[in-house]
Amino acid sequence: MAQWGNTDDAANSVFWAVEQYKKKANSANRDAFFGNTTANAYFDGITVGQYGVDTAEIRASRAAREPRPAHAGYVIRTEGQGGRSGRVSYEVLVASGSLTGDAEDTSFPDRLIVINTQPAAASANSSNNQVATFTVATSTVPSGGTVTFLWQYTTDPGNTASFATTAAVSGFSGQTTNTLSVSANTISDGTLVRVVVSSTGADSVTSSAAELTVTS
Repeated sequence: MAQWGNTDDAANSVFWAVEQYKKKANSANRDAFFGNTTANAYFDGITVGQYGVDTAEIRASRAAREPRPAHAGYVIRTEGQGGRSGRVSYEVLVASGSLTGDAEDTSFPDRLIVINTQPAAASANSSNNQVATFTVATSTVPSGGTVTFLWQYTTDPGNTASFATTAAVSGFSGQTTNTLSVSANTISDGTLVRVVVSSTGADSVTSSAAELTVTS
């Protein structure tokens, strides 16, 4: 039977860890399970993967007050979804006094996205080819999370289900930044825009909608 190696990679972990996820104990499944971050890959409602954790990562998690395994070594990390979103647990497979070569590890701390400043209504003149801008300001708890933005729009204010991405629509720019630019001579008066903010380890958050007023 394979033994645990001191270097943190799939080849140094054992086959049997995947068996509890109803996968055959072989090298292909072991490699797929190691470092897995794909939701529902093994069971619906969870993201589960095997990781090697060294003492430096334990200290960093403790400093950030994040959920963490009890020991350095090889662990199974499980993250819930839906109603269990943000709930993270660790199962220690083997404790180790030292573990090296963990460059492939990715930390996924649980985070909360906060919208500090919602987009505000804006106006622009179509005759002068003016551009209106909508801006959102965000942060994460704990701090340091990298956020992404995806702006949406609708010309049917009474139907929130009609919001669609601005990405392929002429007249919008900056669709994946915190500031959306809108051309007044292309986009119609009364259009609403909002932004979906995402970050690894956090539930996405949608801003409030802001209205474009076009004057001529």
